[in-house]
Amino acid sequence: MAEATATRVRSSSIKSEAEFRARLAELGAILLEPYGGSKHPHRAQCAAGHQCTPRPNDIQQGVGVCRVCSGLDPATAEAAFRARLAELGAVLLEPRWLGSLVPHRVRCAAGHESAPAPHAIQRGQGICRACVGHDPATAEAAFRNLMAMLGAMILEPYKSTHAPIRIRCAAGHVSSPRPGDVLGGTGACRSCAGKLWDAFYVVADLEADRIKFGITSGDPRPRLGDHRRDGYLTSVRLLTGLPGDVAPGIERAALAALDLAGIKPIRGREYYDASALAVVLDIADNYPTRPDHTESPMRHTRHTQASA
Repeated sequence: MAEATATRVRSSSIKSEAEFRARLAELGAILLEPYGGSKHPHRAQCAAGHQCTPRPNDIQQGVGVCRVCSGLDPATAEAAFRARLAELGAVLLEPRWLGSLVPHRVRCAAGHESAPAPHAIQRGQGICRACVGHDPATAEAAFRNLMAMLGAMILEPYKSTHAPIRIRCAAGHVSSPRPGDVLGGTGACRSCAGKLWDAFYVVADLEADRIKFGITSGDPRPRLGDHRRDGYLTSVRLLTGLPGDVAPGIERAALAALDLAGIKPIRGREYYDASALAVVLDIADNYPTRPDHTESPMRHTRHTQASA
């Protein structure tokens, strides 16, 4: 058992190194020292010639190789932020630079005061939440107006653009969309839009000690097939025929429980290392109103062939 575990660890390390070197090559960067592990900073030189110390894990999650080129170098970030404020006619109200990830008080050209983070501005977000419709009060008003136009009824207090809220659409379906998604054009009711999620799944890549969970509609085999091609060959849990908002509810509860436990994704929102498995399965197996149609086809037994 210990030997098998060691083999998996070595295999994972070799794969991590190969992916790291491939990504550096793709970005025109050069590794300046031997590979030391996925969480270890490595000396490198970016395509622009800057010396930097990226971590392989950060690169895998989409973080740039070079802090200067990514606008995270303090002097570069401050200069870019001040230039962007001047371009938009905004005034910086903070007496000193606080860092690219820290909100700074500004006054936009229309006179609104807000506190954007310089890094967010560099990534294309607006200076003023009120002017771009992201101010909480503005967003709530827009959501309520849209619900009224669609003939939908809001069934619980509004929290934020990212928090699901129970509504009843004009056809009588009850669902829990995120206001921000609705304002973005996704529609208020999944049933009316033909996007009724009724399956929850957990798949695993045993060689890399990682898992992926998520939701899908109808026959889950196409979605599971996509994950098998990505190395997730083991189906750990598959719950189908879930009513109403149960599948999205399990997904949200699992994400919240993992965040509370301090377990962070290794990629995206629902890709985790194997340490997250027990938490996810506990949520899935004990979530209320789950129907009897439940499949647990595997106890860490590897699929060698895709389902027909």
